[in-house]
Amino acid sequence: MTEARRNRRVQARPSQERKARGPFARGFRQRNPLVLVAAAVLGVLVLLLLQAAVTSGDFTAVSQGRYDRIPNDDYVHVTYELGKLKKDPPKGTTVYLFGGSGTIESFVTEKALAAAITKAGGSDVNVISLAAHQQTLAQTLAIIDNLPPGKAVLLIGLAPSRLSASPKEDVGLLSGRLIIAPSPWLAKLAPKLYGKAAPFGGVIPGIFDYLGSYLRQRAATGPFWGLSIPYAIHYYPPGSKGALPVAKRQNIFKVLTRDRKAYRANGEYNFEILRQIVKLSEKRGYKVVFYDQPLNFSAGGPTWGGVLPAYRKRAEAISKQLGVPYIHVERGIHLTDADFADLYHLLDSGRAKWQAELARLVAPITRETTAAPAGAPSSTPSPAAN
Repeated sequence: MTEARRNRRVQARPSQERKARGPFARGFRQRNPLVLVAAAVLGVLVLLLLQAAVTSGDFTAVSQGRYDRIPNDDYVHVTYELGKLKKDPPKGTTVYLFGGSGTIESFVTEKALAAAITKAGGSDVNVISLAAHQQTLAQTLAIIDNLPPGKAVLLIGLAPSRLSASPKEDVGLLSGRLIIAPSPWLAKLAPKLYGKAAPFGGVIPGIFDYLGSYLRQRAATGPFWGLSIPYAIHYYPPGSKGALPVAKRQNIFKVLTRDRKAYRANGEYNFEILRQIVKLSEKRGYKVVFYDQPLNFSAGGPTWGGVLPAYRKRAEAISKQLGVPYIHVERGIHLTDADFADLYHLLDSGRAKWQAELARLVAPITRETTAAPAGAPSSTPSPAAN
């Protein structure tokens, strides 16, 4: 047999590699019900393990920067912080901040605010910001439902935008969308608030949403998947300059009209959420404090199109009814148009003023909280909401 003929015979035979792939390829075409059931069970187990890794905080073994989609990825930051708190709860009294980006821009750093509280006569405290861009009150409720036990002061930021979110915007929380924070308390309220029960799949849909957005964002703007993006605390970092006065006022009529319309449509829903925040926090042994987030009154006017006195009146009624302090940082300082980057966000000069006054008002509350007998907050799933 010639060499050429031998080569043709060898090439005509199916390769060993192809034979090895045969059973694997046939597995994808398998129609046996038992095999399909086994594959489905295996898939469900993988999803449940993924969900457990996220909700238990085990995913924090990898640095946050590898999960970030953009430098200001507040939703990833909040989810990551909750994971860290579950793995390593803080010692002593902790001050938690909740709110939108207006809250984020209202203090210099967590350490600086903690030092300012102590300097103002307060206790030695930890300060942890769980604020996020456009955070709704329902998101705040879900986050609180995931906090660890311990002495804590919860600073709940209020603003027209915080009291204007619709149920349609918040219903995704039940599936872990935007913030992956499963909340038994919110799930219990779901039929009343959203007209539907919490989905069976838990936060798995939210995890898939995040993975899809992560892959798309990283592919579009980089860096490549898995590489780290340092988290940027401030949208307006030190040294930033604000918009020109005329630019701040360019769309003010549209902003005020939008806020007024949204508040009228959704105020009742948001005040119910606010009551539930207080109720849940009392069950857990936390101290709740209301405060107004910064607003640029020189541009938006003293009443913010009538929304400000309307929501303050209702918030003050809840404050008195439920025994919640309602502090007003803006009354103790003088903020000018130059202190704001726009309508909502403080620059360096404004942050310094706000942080000092916030610390002064919160200091006595931290002393009382630290001195009070330890309650019995539960780290188990929250009790049924009424």
